[in-house]
Amino acid sequence: MTNGMNLTERPSQAIFSVCVDEAVVRAATAATFKVSGAHFEGEFRDYITADKRPQFSPSLKNAASCVALIDFDRDPELALETTARLNQIFLKKISIVGIGAELDAGILLRAVRNGCTEFLTKPVDPADLAASLNRFHAVMAVDPHAQSGIGRVIAFFGAKGGVGTTMLAVHLATHLVRQHGKKTLLIDHKQQLGHVALYLGLKDTQYHFDELLRNADRLDSELLNGFVVRHRSGLDVIASPEMSGGPHEPKSDEIEHVMDFLRREYDYVLIDSTTSFHDSKATIIEQSDEVYIVSTPDVAALRDLARMVENLSLSESATSKLHVVVNRSTATDSITAVQIEKAVRFPISIAVPNNYFELQRAINDGEPIPPQRRSEFNQALARWANQIVHGISGPKPAAERKKLFGFLR
Repeated sequence: MTNGMNLTERPSQAIFSVCVDEAVVRAATAATFKVSGAHFEGEFRDYITADKRPQFSPSLKNAASCVALIDFDRDPELALETTARLNQIFLKKISIVGIGAELDAGILLRAVRNGCTEFLTKPVDPADLAASLNRFHAVMAVDPHAQSGIGRVIAFFGAKGGVGTTMLAVHLATHLVRQHGKKTLLIDHKQQLGHVALYLGLKDTQYHFDELLRNADRLDSELLNGFVVRHRSGLDVIASPEMSGGPHEPKSDEIEHVMDFLRREYDYVLIDSTTSFHDSKATIIEQSDEVYIVSTPDVAALRDLARMVENLSLSESATSKLHVVVNRSTATDSITAVQIEKAVRFPISIAVPNNYFELQRAINDGEPIPPQRRSEFNQALARWANQIVHGISGPKPAAERKKLFGFLR
């Protein structure tokens, strides 16, 4: 795809074309000058199908809305498949314009069913195209929350093993379900022998996330149901393999496709992930709306935390979604919150007080601590869940953070 846009920009309306001729490209470029906030991102020269799915630029994926111009003359059947695929990928934020010299009535009907919004005949008049872009822009402006049905993906990484990442992911997931009534999926993305199912007391975990990724091309609701195990709280879980096996490094397009699908099935998708998958770690971070790195207030964990934060800070898109979580905090910690932030050069977003003995009982019982039980641990998890559900993100002002993290000296 050709693209002249600075990747840090975020157009309110990103326009791109699929298999169109130069005349349509010129018309699209001219039309964008007449529409406020519009930008022509460039061209895809092949139809977008299950076998040919390109990489979309960050500026295109992050645009408030998208418009695709698809040529139906070259291959109507592939154009129909492209229409369906783009609606699946970009969900509720895309409008699709079919373009052709003469469009068969049967093709038109199938295109509409696949999600095509409008049709323009060749030669395309830039004024007509600009009018379409303005109409699409007006619809999005009327309902800025048009994408509210799209779920959010939240990834968890431990600065090192043993810092309690899985336990926090399990309890945060149950808070989202029990306290907020959110349809939530918790994925154990460990190579083998992950602990999510164990902590939840789930035993029937025949299928795991790696297998789901291998079947990404045929993923639908029925297949997903075969992989999901339901906890009594209402939380859905996809476990990790329970037997040792060879490592499987999933492809980035497999992860992207699965995350696109899961966003439409759930309010929240939580991924208890690992840094051992180098390539897929980067893809999961890219696909996530929020990324939490969990550490404990000890030298070994903080050293690894600082290195992870430094590595992720090299990417502006990763930094914007990054949050640091300090687990097992106490008022007697030898390393203070200020010292931690100075060492890792990043603010603490969440601090969770130590609750070791109660959590050990929860692990042995195979049942998370109920959200209604009164404790500092549950209060911290409740604040965390509220931040996620109500859209509060980023570090708190100093005074408010001091109040929230008062048990950190």
